[in-house]
Amino acid sequence: MGNPVLRGDLRARSASRKVWVIVAIYLGVLGMLILLGLPPELGRAAAAHEGSLYAAGLAVQAVLVTYFASACMAQEIAVEGEKAPVDLAFAPFSPSTIVVGKSLASLATVCYWLLLGTPLMVFAAGIRQLPLLAVILPTVVIAVTAWGIGQIGMFYSVVVESEFSRSLAHWTTLIAVFAVTAVLPFPVRWANPVVAATRAAEGALPAPVFVALVAYGALGVACALAVRARLREFKAA
Repeated sequence: MGNPVLRGDLRARSASRKVWVIVAIYLGVLGMLILLGLPPELGRAAAAHEGSLYAAGLAVQAVLVTYFASACMAQEIAVEGEKAPVDLAFAPFSPSTIVVGKSLASLATVCYWLLLGTPLMVFAAGIRQLPLLAVILPTVVIAVTAWGIGQIGMFYSVVVESEFSRSLAHWTTLIAVFAVTAVLPFPVRWANPVVAATRAAEGALPAPVFVALVAYGALGVACALAVRARLREFKAA
């Protein structure tokens, strides 16, 4: 890892008590949902329950991983020892180094959290007798969407100075992504991360889900470019 910002952020996150609390909350909620939601007998009568159980697990992963990733990037959850992009603008790092380091650190964190939850999701999928692909594809969808929305958090951290306004913008974005998209007409409801992950769990990658992956990935790249431009303005000032 030649990027100093990436190394610094990963080091700070691995030692942060807040991040470990986040992990405990995430795994605790996911584990209790799956374990306490198991039916007493896994017969054919419980098939619908098993399906809803797995879908609920995907929803928990999508919501919690996305929120925690974006909250850390927006500085709503300040990780001990991790500097905001604005603070790093006055350090001897180029804007590209800062943006790439922050983006990769966020992606690595998202992937790590999803990896930690994989045994529980494999267990839930096994109960429903789903193929392994039905676990892998939703994980990829959640990783990309969580990273893309996390990039929006990074964007807010450099363009919105007030902590209150930044939190308001962050929560407005989350409500739009998870609540507003859920009531859109079905053809465009794929924009909802939970819907996209659930569709991916069907064992294939339908066109709407692929579009969601491209859209959120492109959104993440666009936010990174916007942050780099903003940091260049800071350095030039």
